[in-house]
Amino acid sequence: MNLDHLRYFQAIAYYEHYGRAAEALHVSQPNLSYAVTQLENELGVPLFEKQGRGVRLTRYGRRFLQSVTQSLQILDAETRDLQELGCGGGLVLLGGIRKLAAQMVPELMQQFLAQPGNEHTRFELHTESSFTADLLRAVAEERLDMAFVNHPGDEALFESVEFRRSPFVIVAPPDHPLAQKSSVTLRETLPYPYVYFSRRGGLRRPIDELFQKINARPQIAYETEEDTVVAGMAAAGFGIAIVPDHPVLQCLNVRVIPLTDPDPGRTAYLCRKRGSLHPEGAARFFAFCKTRLEV
Repeated sequence: MNLDHLRYFQAIAYYEHYGRAAEALHVSQPNLSYAVTQLENELGVPLFEKQGRGVRLTRYGRRFLQSVTQSLQILDAETRDLQELGCGGGLVLLGGIRKLAAQMVPELMQQFLAQPGNEHTRFELHTESSFTADLLRAVAEERLDMAFVNHPGDEALFESVEFRRSPFVIVAPPDHPLAQKSSVTLRETLPYPYVYFSRRGGLRRPIDELFQKINARPQIAYETEEDTVVAGMAAAGFGIAIVPDHPVLQCLNVRVIPLTDPDPGRTAYLCRKRGSLHPEGAARFFAFCKTRLEV
């Protein structure tokens, strides 16, 4: 069984006629007949039966056609991918937390593809569960080439590009004692209960680090994972919260209060696995992002 015989079989199944299939393939009709005979001898079942001047698939042939079609599609797709890799492109598997994957990452992809020499590169953008830990695990397991995340993970395992993001702010219900302030320090928030990020969320670590800078701990009343849920619970009066400044906050019934001390600036990271064999397109995209993003 060889590749040409499988393609001949697929063509005969499509045209239901040896002559038309031979013409389309630019081969002789005896070559097609020989290929089908070889396949039938190897499989031990008839693949075609006569129908007037043409042929039609037997039930064995119909079953075999499904497998042949799927196999050839996979083989052709992989061939295209490898040819693109040979041209310096190929498929780049990206991951990202949703806030970055919704706008910043697509913009970087578009800018990269607009540069000469990158036209053979294709992207897949995955958010997994949108948690940094899950995305870093996918990078470590080489299911992703790189990921845009909230913290850089194990430095021995990941190579990272650090870049700035929008700062943290305090959100509080409109009737909260802090709501009338034009700005607030983190120490001023200590008397009040917090809706806080759970340890599973990627924002827990940088917010913990803010409190460590003032040698204090927040009063945690509730914990959850997503920043929009944290802000929504604050709007409902379950406590104040520290969240990234984002336009979506304007849609909630909360006061958004600038945080002045400690420095509320925050960072995110583009991470890839150290020592991994990266496609040339992925390596070029990582270098491109490094020049555009690095702090």
